[in-house]
Amino acid sequence: MTDRVAAPPTPHGDVPARPGVRAQTGITRGGAPRPTLRGGAVVGVGVALVATGAVVPSPALVFAGTTLVVLVVAVLVSLLFRRPLITVARRFSPDRGMAGWSVDETVTLTAPGGAGGRIGLRDDVGWRRTRASEAVGITLVPGRASSAVFRHEGLPRGRHRVGPLHVDLIESFGVARRRVVAPGSTELLVVPEVHDLGLGAESRALGDGARRQREHSLAGGDDDPVTREYRRGDPMRRVHWKASARHDELMVRQEEQHGLPSARLVLSTGVDGWSDARTGSDGSAVSDAFEWAVSVVATLGVEFGRSGSVAQATTPEGDVVARNDPDSTAAYLESLADLRLGDAGHRSAAPAAPREPVVAVVSGLRPRELESLGRSRGVGSSAVALVVSPPLGFSETTASRGGVTGAETLGPDRVAAALRDAGWRVVEVSSGDPVADVVLGARPLDD
Repeated sequence: MTDRVAAPPTPHGDVPARPGVRAQTGITRGGAPRPTLRGGAVVGVGVALVATGAVVPSPALVFAGTTLVVLVVAVLVSLLFRRPLITVARRFSPDRGMAGWSVDETVTLTAPGGAGGRIGLRDDVGWRRTRASEAVGITLVPGRASSAVFRHEGLPRGRHRVGPLHVDLIESFGVARRRVVAPGSTELLVVPEVHDLGLGAESRALGDGARRQREHSLAGGDDDPVTREYRRGDPMRRVHWKASARHDELMVRQEEQHGLPSARLVLSTGVDGWSDARTGSDGSAVSDAFEWAVSVVATLGVEFGRSGSVAQATTPEGDVVARNDPDSTAAYLESLADLRLGDAGHRSAAPAAPREPVVAVVSGLRPRELESLGRSRGVGSSAVALVVSPPLGFSETTASRGGVTGAETLGPDRVAAALRDAGWRVVEVSSGDPVADVVLGARPLDD
């Protein structure tokens, strides 16, 4: 157990809490019992007494030594057949983690079957191998709940299995122990890190026309809107008061007719586009620079949502990987938590809208990706590209990864030059730089 640190910042005020406790009951299973250091010392003393009693000779010493050895053996045999019934409940604080931050896991154990005594606990986690030295000792009281707290630091983004729980059963005399496993596990969701940019509620990236459209939509200025009856969960800002008065019930505008202003975020997900890509512990491709880029997209999406815009995250070829509006930030971050390097989107994005701002966060690109990226701009749209290089300064990928073959991948330098020639405002950045400083310095929300 460790001292508590500040919890990670909540990315959006309306992110719903996830269920914090899940109790799972099961019979433990495990390996063979073995003596503790104390047990080994007892056996050593017993053997010494037996040897001394045989030499002296002294039947009393032989009896005493034999009793000590038999005691330890009997305890080992009893542990072999001991299979306690344990109920395990886990609670995370906060309920969902944020990449790079820490989360506290509270494990609560109850032994309905009357088992008790001193035990050691160690929980398996999906992103690294835990060590026996990390075990936390508690006293399990029969029929009562006992808790231990684990601190998980430097969380990686994604969905992770936590459990099963390794329980070190220590016999009451402390001469023998047996490590068993309490079945059951829980999922921990870790969303990308979101940085608070402090830009306020509005941004010039909405565009004057888009802002007027938003204000017009919120004010209910249309005399003949496409409306429907109010349904539970509809935002109150979509209520059309004139239509509600005519129908004598709450009516809301159809999203299709009066959508919020939108922004497009483009994230390169190709394995061969990130020069620091490597194979992770689970066999999938991972990249520190890509994780940095996901944090940028998460931060920008939340900022656009706070300013009242719908943010759509796509691949360079136009496949949607996540979507955020002011009422769905939790779902947006969850989609980004599930995104893996090499993933394609779930569906094709709608054509770019006029004056829809585009912010691309890319590194190396294939020629067809670069061509598709150029088509992601609508008429009159601003276009900003953050072209990312890993801290080591690679300018091009040195080899295809993950079995990818085909057209040459253009390195960050060539991608930046091509986008400048196409009229984009290009900012070349390093994934070792602080995300908030890069975004504020690049001003992608101000164009």
